[in-house]
Amino acid sequence: MHRSTILLLASSALVAGAQTAVAAGQPPRLESCGGAHLLRPTGAVVLSCADGNSEIDKTAWTSWGASSATGTTDFWLNLCTPNCAASSMRSFPHSTVRLSDPTKTKQGLFFGRADVTYALNGARKTFTAYLAT
Repeated sequence: MHRSTILLLASSALVAGAQTAVAAGQPPRLESCGGAHLLRPTGAVVLSCADGNSEIDKTAWTSWGASSATGTTDFWLNLCTPNCAASSMRSFPHSTVRLSDPTKTKQGLFFGRADVTYALNGARKTFTAYLAT
């Protein structure tokens, strides 16, 4: 990877213990692949844990609530042309990110989906990552 990153971990277990965080009014977080529970991260966050081919960085969050979070970000994506191994990460500054689908896990409440909208050759594209199940 071209710089240090925080990896997102897909969480899968649904348990009643996470209801405590919801009852306390704690907003959903991002869970890194290393297990960190991130709230409004501004540094690099990898969206594709398995291959590291997408990440957000320098995110300015405009909202962070119980059902979604939105902000502007520098988006990095490996376009995999001609293939992922032969391609490098490309930057898409001034992209938008929306986190949604809060998911209860044994570790707490985490966003389950990230949608990043970016411009590629003048066309608007959307990249979707499923973060927690």
